Amino acid sequence: MAYQHIEPISKQLTIIVGLTVVGFMAFGLALSFYRNVLFEQTLEDIRNQNTALRRSIAAGYKELDYYRSVQFKDKYAKENLSMVKPGEKVLIITEQQRPLDQTESDQGSYSEEREAAYMELLRQMPVFEHWKLYFFHSDRIEELKRAL
Repeated sequence: MAYQHIEPISKQLTIIVGLTVVGFMAFGLALSFYRNVLFEQTLEDIRNQNTALRRSIAAGYKELDYYRSVQFKDKYAKENLSMVKPGEKVLIITEQQRPLDQTESDQGSYSEEREAAYMELLRQMPVFEHWKLYFFHSDRIEELKRAL
């Protein structure tokens, strides 16, 4: 005869209730840990926002100091109110306009000037910038040629 040991129903019920309580406690612990992680993440975001606000406020104070400075007042008076100190001279720089009807020789000299300006820009640019343009911004090389 096969031996069959059946625990009394009260022991089985106690084990099931105990495991359920332990499961709920584990779930509560995991949920609490998750909430703590979210809270720490929120605190870090708030710290970053505070740092950004502090930088913005500091930049605003620097800008305010500049607007209160004698240098800005002088610049504003010269540009907007046309006030000039005695002994100062006013120099107005305007863009040089190209003639609309260019002859072939003028057009050739203009393209030569553009090429010379482009080559001069390349001579002044560090070699590292040449390579960076070549590898990463090859489309900008033509734009640069056309701009000059």
